[in-house]
Amino acid sequence: MKQIYYYLLFLSISGTALPLLAAPTLSEIITTAAQRHPDQALSAARRQVGEGYRKQADAWLGGDPAVGLAYWTDEFGGKQGYREAEASLALPLWLPGQRKVRGELADTLQGEGEMLAHLLRWRVAGEVLERFWALQMAESELALDKQHLDSATALERAVARRVEAGELPRSELLMAQQEMLNREALVQDAQTALKGEQAAWSSYTGIDALPAPFTIEPSALEQVSEQHPLLRLARLGVERAAARKKEVRIARRENPVLSLYVKRDRGIEQDPYNDSLGAEITVPFGSSTQNAPALAKAGEQLMQSQANLTRTKRELDLKLIHARQELERADKALALAQRRSQLAQKRLNMSQRAFDLGETDLYLLLQAREQAINAARDLKRSQIQRQRAGAQYNLALGVIPE
Repeated sequence: MKQIYYYLLFLSISGTALPLLAAPTLSEIITTAAQRHPDQALSAARRQVGEGYRKQADAWLGGDPAVGLAYWTDEFGGKQGYREAEASLALPLWLPGQRKVRGELADTLQGEGEMLAHLLRWRVAGEVLERFWALQMAESELALDKQHLDSATALERAVARRVEAGELPRSELLMAQQEMLNREALVQDAQTALKGEQAAWSSYTGIDALPAPFTIEPSALEQVSEQHPLLRLARLGVERAAARKKEVRIARRENPVLSLYVKRDRGIEQDPYNDSLGAEITVPFGSSTQNAPALAKAGEQLMQSQANLTRTKRELDLKLIHARQELERADKALALAQRRSQLAQKRLNMSQRAFDLGETDLYLLLQAREQAINAARDLKRSQIQRQRAGAQYNLALGVIPE
């Protein structure tokens, strides 16, 4: 700690500029916010389920082996020395095609785990951008209110001088003072709103700083990307349901069991022991009636996943249409706001000159200032809304900002 202090002291004495910490990029902020999201663990949990199926599919046996021990004696009967001991090992075998289906399930579940991570990043990106636009809006509101407060303060001083000189009535000074107080109140409200947005930003992202300047241009795509996380996750759901139905159809009966036996026995005490080996395979019968409910349930789940895929496609297409319409509306609103701001500023300049020359009263000047202020505020909002509409359009396509 002392070394850092002496290093900073040396830099300040020598006049060397302190190194500036680079602002985090938008991608870094999205990554940090996704890592601390409560749903982050769901992706790892789904991958672990897939890993469990993969281990099962890689196993040589279709179930857990079992060991059996048996012993017979006439010790409590004739006591002729009859002895028999048997050990068995039962090995469950895979049904034809069962290992392959378990492998397909493993691949699908692991793919879903990875896609859940992409989906979370897509959703977090949207939330981060929404909070960024809200914070940008609050900062612009405060900047405009401060600028207008400075203008109102300068106007109040100019009016006060003219009142003292007898050029204006005292009522106009009161009007200018009231205007200045109104602007002070708006600045205080904007500061409170900005603090709230800053707290929301820090709480969600875990980072106090804003990202480095970035621009998001609307993508050239015109249709929802096939790589859209929601679409890919829905397709994986269909694949998983199809694999489960196939598994249920294959497992219409219990797994066959191969049993190996080792036996040692004798008839009476004078006889030598005999050793023998044996093998047995048990193949259970499978009936369609016993498997019907599970097969029907698996078929229902497959139909539900297919319907979910179709519904997801339709919803994404509809959201893309709305996002494109909003982008077009934002473009038109921005162009209109620019024209309104230019005209309002021209009117304000004319009114200011007329007021300075004594050709108009303060009320008309304040009216022109109010119109210019509202036009400037609308222009800034339209600029932010245009950026937001472009980002929303890309997200609707499935494009995640990097």
